[in-house]
Amino acid sequence: MTMFKKNKVPLDTVLASLATVLLALGLVMLLSASHAVGEAKMGDPYFYALRQFRHAVLGVVAMIVLWKIPYQFWLRWANAILALSVVSLVVVLIPGVGVSAGGATRWLPFASVQPSEMAKIAAVVYAARSLSQKGDLANSFSHGFLPQFLVAAIFVGLILMEKDLGGAIIVMTLILAMLFVAGLKHIYFVILAAAAVPAIWGLISLFQYRLRRISGWLEPWSDPQGSGYPILHSFYAFANGGLLGVGAGASTQKLSFLPEAHTDYIFSIVGEELGFVGVVAVAFAFLAFCCRGLKIGLLAKDLGGFYLAPGLTMAVALPAFLNMGVALALWPAKGLPLPFFSYGGSSLMVSCAAVGILLNVAGQGSQAAAAAKSATNLAPERSPT
Repeated sequence: MTMFKKNKVPLDTVLASLATVLLALGLVMLLSASHAVGEAKMGDPYFYALRQFRHAVLGVVAMIVLWKIPYQFWLRWANAILALSVVSLVVVLIPGVGVSAGGATRWLPFASVQPSEMAKIAAVVYAARSLSQKGDLANSFSHGFLPQFLVAAIFVGLILMEKDLGGAIIVMTLILAMLFVAGLKHIYFVILAAAAVPAIWGLISLFQYRLRRISGWLEPWSDPQGSGYPILHSFYAFANGGLLGVGAGASTQKLSFLPEAHTDYIFSIVGEELGFVGVVAVAFAFLAFCCRGLKIGLLAKDLGGFYLAPGLTMAVALPAFLNMGVALALWPAKGLPLPFFSYGGSSLMVSCAAVGILLNVAGQGSQAAAAAKSATNLAPERSPT
């Protein structure tokens, strides 16, 4: 209780409003998108919606609690958080412990926790602490790039063992984004990009299902009942929606036509039911969230907040834009959820946690700015000589 009383940080109403709108709309769309699959698989049309609602309640509670806890607390315990995350990624790979689905083992048995989702927060918190402690050396190779890259490589290796290429790319991108904020020389990014292309292609080539995803993305009409099926039905959903959509709950593609309509392709259901206007509104909301998070970083109280804010912002925004791009066939499917929308407790809880910590960074930043302004106004004027 003492921690809460001493840290009455103001609420960033812009960020809180954006998160509330996304969460509320996400719950409505999840209710609609999961109705048919809930009836078919579980015998209850509200099965997924009710579970998601419970996760949302827990997520909102976590968001409020984290808003009240100084973000410096998490930075102080960054090493422990990192170690716990690595351990959870290892445990999920133990035969008989990790829960498998869709040919991948990514979940712990209790509460269906997905460690790769938690790894995003752990990686961001660790990188923020490490970079903030190094000061001007954060943009150097040996002090800035190398330690963060090695930590990211450990995460990526473990996540790849879970057959989660999309999750591995997200974690590595988050670390690189924070290094970009730190001012790392651009030549390092060029070298990494040159090395990443053949590496990613090699990882894709190892599994036939990944190659089929690529071929289905490039030429969906060549295999309309196979690899091209999800993309084509995503197109049909957007086409059916037109400008204003067919109305909430009136989607036809969710009726066992579009695969994973309540997870990977929920944005397609948004397009069908809310139309082009709804698609633009959701995309704009995530873009506004991204801009607000980056601004919070610029106005942060200290270097820890300066690095933490963009990392947490990208932890939510990057999967969102990748998921929307998959639904629009801008890039191949990666199995990434749309934050606040897609069914999944781990994704929803991590998104809410990221917002909660961001709110504390924003609150402390506004407090510091107000204190500085007050000190300036109270400073005695020097009389002219």
